[in-house]
Amino acid sequence: MTEDSQNKKDLAHARTKTSFDVNDMTDYLYGGRANVEHRRYIVGLLAKEPVFNKDDWGWLNHTDAVKRGIAMSARLAEIKMEYELNDLDFATMIEAVDDPIPLLLHNGAFIPVINSQGTDEQIEKWIPPAEQYQIIGCYAQTELGHGSNLSGLETTATFVRETDEWEIDSTTFTAAKWWIGGLGAICTHAVVQAKLIIDGKDYGAHVFVVPIRSLEDHKPFPGIEVGDIGPKAYGGFNKMENGFARFKKYRIPRENMLMRFSKVSRDGVYTKPPHAKLSYGSMVLLRSVLIRQMGQYLSRATTVATRYLTIRRQFNNPTQRNDADLNPGLETQVINYPMVQNRLFPMIAQAYALFAAGTVMMNMYINLMTGLTKGNIDALAEVHAMSSALKSYCTTIGAGGTEECRKLMGGHGYSYFSGLAHLFAAIVPSNTYEGDNYVLTQQMARYLLKEIKIARADPEKVTPYSKYLLPALNRDHFARSTCSVTKLEDWLRPEIQLAAFEHRCARLAMELSDAVEAGGGLDSSIGKAWSDHNIECYRISHAHAQYVMALWFMQSIQEAEHPTEDEDRGAKPESVAVLKTLSNLHALHTIQTNLADFAEDAYLSPVQCQLLRAQVKILVASLADDAVGLVDAFDHPDFLLNSALGANDGDAYRRLWDKAQTEPLNRQEVCEGYEEYIRPLLKKHGELKL
Repeated sequence: MTEDSQNKKDLAHARTKTSFDVNDMTDYLYGGRANVEHRRYIVGLLAKEPVFNKDDWGWLNHTDAVKRGIAMSARLAEIKMEYELNDLDFATMIEAVDDPIPLLLHNGAFIPVINSQGTDEQIEKWIPPAEQYQIIGCYAQTELGHGSNLSGLETTATFVRETDEWEIDSTTFTAAKWWIGGLGAICTHAVVQAKLIIDGKDYGAHVFVVPIRSLEDHKPFPGIEVGDIGPKAYGGFNKMENGFARFKKYRIPRENMLMRFSKVSRDGVYTKPPHAKLSYGSMVLLRSVLIRQMGQYLSRATTVATRYLTIRRQFNNPTQRNDADLNPGLETQVINYPMVQNRLFPMIAQAYALFAAGTVMMNMYINLMTGLTKGNIDALAEVHAMSSALKSYCTTIGAGGTEECRKLMGGHGYSYFSGLAHLFAAIVPSNTYEGDNYVLTQQMARYLLKEIKIARADPEKVTPYSKYLLPALNRDHFARSTCSVTKLEDWLRPEIQLAAFEHRCARLAMELSDAVEAGGGLDSSIGKAWSDHNIECYRISHAHAQYVMALWFMQSIQEAEHPTEDEDRGAKPESVAVLKTLSNLHALHTIQTNLADFAEDAYLSPVQCQLLRAQVKILVASLADDAVGLVDAFDHPDFLLNSALGANDGDAYRRLWDKAQTEPLNRQEVCEGYEEYIRPLLKKHGELKL
């Protein structure tokens, strides 16, 4: 038997041990068979297009990669129009492209911002040509000197009363827009965040539609200096021409300010929006999208790692099981080592939880925007805070999990052909864009502090995801509350798991509240600075994110087990059973990883901590037979994974060998540089005869 056929046999045999219907699990993940088939159809459209072939990606320099990205963008736009695809289809196509490309923020930010913040007349003017790609836009917020601090942006839009125009100006060198996806080469327009100035008064950041390049010859307009910022870390985003722009007193019509909420009349009268943070809608959208995207990324990383670790054999450990029908002389499959399982299986559970959280978060965003169109701003604060907290937490575990998968795969995981190097380079900047993951956590912390004030004044007005604060108002009783676990199996009860998350969140929030009040209050200009509380902000924000992640995963499984008549998310009992195991592992592993937070106030006893660790080990071991089936259910085709080691057939070593043969260095027997460098070095001290 050849080594290649053994690899294939190992993976095929692993699939026979799956305890559930993989297709049923896939239906659960994507919300029904119709969605699964449609996703396959969309991915298939791209897989057959030569411009999306990935074989030479590893050899492209930055300039060539950007040119390829532009070509891919053009074809993507053509496909969207040819097949009359919608925005969700476009998002699936972007997923299948497997690399950020210049067109990404046209559909992902430029159009949504105009739709959400433009008047009906502005939407009618800008959206039809944008949807037909007669104009191509981007979203320009970040500057060379400022990113997350919206109020600190230096670009100004000054009202020129005489001509009824805005004068867009990069007031300083550091005011140049920077990192703007699509701005470097492809975009003709940008929605620009700039400080609105009327008669010397600063009204804060507002959004303006700014023409960048001529629709005739694509040259930048006078008064705009624009270009590409250069290659990025790890070779990531190399097909995206992230750009810069400096504005030199550049004029645009007054009507180019998006005025659904804020308005400026012909005579320069400013009308403020009904809520100061209505302009945050675009940021909420991008952060909400990232949560589901992290599920896609981590599911791909765990798919590659699980398949490869199933066929990879290393050492002969008689204490680890070897399948009875396989040659007992074979080395042990790496996936059978407990340490490997303990590192890998919780990440599979996290990926499933991310799918559930992504669905809920996107529904929250959609409901928010529906309400805003009717003038209802009640949900804005909570959705903004929730998307901020989850963006920070989910992108952290997405990037960290992908890198952990690479390390699990040993030396071969470091090869570009594993597919994980490219994946990691695409994920890791998400920890800083759309809000730095540490700075961003202040949003949820501030929100919870306000919820505590509301709880003290009128408990009925506390929002649903903040109700865990109410028991903490009775300080004496709360301080004496403890976990009710008395035996190992108790840790499998969802209500006990959620109670632990809620207690931790409430305690951290109340401790932050006490510290802030002792320092003079949230908005005080005296006492302890807000920045001194940022470490506590990070803790409570991630705690809240972990709580809702666990809650939403549990609720998703309940819906699958007991679907209503109008839902297509039902699942078979076998699938539900495995999903509950995943949910238990996700919740308990999260508690175990943050055990100090749960135990430092004696909510958990030493015995309960020991029982927790024992239960996590049991849950991990119980998933061994289902691991391959669980990642197969993610339904990622080889075209998308682009991995020699994680392909569906398990023929990892043959694929890795074949990929290496495509290295340009291997096209000639003697490498370039031999005559110039190697030969003179070898012959420097004369001919050597051996």
